Formats: sequence, C-alpha cells, structure tokens
Amino acid sequence: MNNGRGHAPEAGISGASVPSFLIRFGRAYEELSPVADFIYPKIGDRHYGSQFQGHSVQGIQPEGDYYLSYDLHIETLADGTEVELRKPKLHWTALNYGNLEDSTGISLLVAPALVGMGLLDNIPGATIAANADPDDKNKDGISGRINWIPDGIKGKTIGRFGYKASTPSVSFQNQLAFNTDLGLSTPMHSAPSGDCTALQKECMASPNGNSEHLDNLEVDKQQSDLVDLFVSLSSPPAMRNLGDSTFREGKTIFDNGGCASCHIPKMKTGEHATFKALENRTFYPFTDMLLHDMESELASGFPSFSATPSEWRTAPLWGIGLSHKVSGRQGFLHDGRARTIEEAILWHGGEAKQSQQYYKQLNKEHRQKLIYFLESL
Repeated sequence: MNNGRGHAPEAGISGASVPSFLIRFGRAYEELSPVADFIYPKIGDRHYGSQFQGHSVQGIQPEGDYYLSYDLHIETLADGTEVELRKPKLHWTALNYGNLEDSTGISLLVAPALVGMGLLDNIPGATIAANADPDDKNKDGISGRINWIPDGIKGKTIGRFGYKASTPSVSFQNQLAFNTDLGLSTPMHSAPSGDCTALQKECMASPNGNSEHLDNLEVDKQQSDLVDLFVSLSSPPAMRNLGDSTFREGKTIFDNGGCASCHIPKMKTGEHATFKALENRTFYPFTDMLLHDMESELASGFPSFSATPSEWRTAPLWGIGLSHKVSGRQGFLHDGRARTIEEAILWHGGEAKQSQQYYKQLNKEHRQKLIYFLESL
C-alpha cells in the first residue's frame, strides 16, 4: 500500500489473505555448484517453483494455503526492562500440488518498501566496493560483502535489491516481480505462465495475454520502462526533526553504538544515472548495500548467489518511522517478525551483536532518544 512495506500475518489466520507476505523456495548448499565469486542457485521446488502462490485465476487451483504461529521469548535489558520477541513458524494447511521436496529450503519475506529505489540503483559500484571488507582487515568485526550476480555480458555484477541483494537493478527487480508475483511475461522473463512449474499442467496450458502489438508479451518494453520510471523516481521521505536536540542526541547514540558501520548515512549517485534527475544526487539512505552475517536466528532456508542463509543486505532506514502512517501497520526485518524498531534492534546478531549489546545497556532515556532519531529518518 502506498509504496510501503508489507506485513506478516497474525497468528492463525490464512496466509493467502495477506498478499504482502511471501514464501520463497530454494535449495541447500550441497545441491549447488560454486562458480567464481558466486553460486548458481537451483531456485525453487519441483512442484511449486520459486515462490508460493496462494492465489490463482479462475479455473486454476491455487498452490495452497498456510498460517503462522509465533514462538515467543523475553529479552531482558540491563535496567530490567523486558521485551517480548516473536519468531514466525510456518504451518501448511494445504499443498495442492503435492509435498515439497525434502531438499527445498524456505524463506519468509514481507514485500519491501518501494521508495528511493532509483537512488540506490545509481550508487556507483566503486562506492559499494570501497565499503566492503569481506576479510575484516580493519578488525572492527564488520565484514560487509558484495552479493555478486552472474551477468552474461560482464561476467558478474553487483546485487543491489531484495533482502539478500540478489537482483542487480530496478528494471530487473520490477520484471521479476511482474513474472513471479503476477505471472506476466516481460522482455527479461518471456514465460507467460510465470512461476508455474511443468507439473502444474492446467496453469501451463491456460490462455495468456501475449499479444502481437506488445512484442508477443504481456508487459512490453514500453510498459516496463514506464514502471521503471515510476519506481525509480518515487522519492524517499525527507528526514524530520533535524533541529531538535533529541534528534541530535539520538544520532550521537546511533554513532556510538557502531550502527553507522553498516547503516552508512550518506551516499551519492554518479554522473550517468538511469534518469537525469538522479545524477549527482546526495541522499541519506543509511545503508552500505552490502551483505552482513546476522547469525542463525535470522537465517533463511537457502543461499542466494554470494549470500549465505544468515547473510542479509543492510536495510535502508529512511522512512521507517512512517510505516504505520503509510501502510496502516508496521513490521520490520525481512519477515516482519519485529513489531517495533526496538524489537528489530534486539534481533540483531552476528556482525551486529556489538550494537545490539550496546542498546541493551542503554538506560530508558537514551533508548527513547535513539528510537526518536530512527523514527525521524
């Protein structure tokens, strides 16, 4: 809704009733072949493809349905404050095309916010590479890595979008969404059956909208370019409360906690942007666009190119304080498990463990100032 982020289903309700929540499928490492700096993932399940489809067109059976339950635990802060955290647990209620393969891994995801995408798309690759430190040579415990994506022309290219930086551009991301989410053919993904598998015979044989006047596609280049323009030029919100002393104090706490090591505040686009309006623009996304290991509690069920199951791209922080205003609800992290910004901080592990521990030691006043700062971005 309104280009905002999706949300996780509440416990016990039909997952298919929440279209902004996704289930992706992939394979474990032992079934993958390493090539150069990345791995070609065998995406998807033989029966269900790369993404679970709880909806279908008339006459075609949907893939099924599910619900979530949540495992709860209490995190206790240094001053005795208790914070309840929840972790989603998936329960299938229907799998209409047979059981998943034993080797299929699962990742639960909320739809991401679609603001500032054009700015992120045009950060020079050299800038992203300069912030990477895969071997932690500076010994700060932070070892951000690029997710290298195979490219038939260049050999490899930098991944930028998706929770694991597994797509390289706004156009690639948009066309993947058209094809996988909506089942529409595009210049990059010409199959009109979308994510249907060969075992879903009714889907494969169903009529499609491939049309001669659209280059025998359903979404032709002109339509795709218009969507790219809209997404690329959808602006992130401006920071708020900059003149407020609480904002400045919260920023100091943010810096002292090492948060800016991954959530780098300032970036600048290059000279040859996809759209003129995006050239040489300084902006404040609070991300390094790199992969960081967040440990097993946040791990997905499968890798994606260079990204291991426990690695995730640093999420931009702009607009997180406006989630409820934009979407009518809020939820954070890749699967929406965190109901508040505080819960999201407390789920940080791995390379972010030091920052999480720093937050737990803060007193209530300083925690509130940090959250105020984050909600102002």
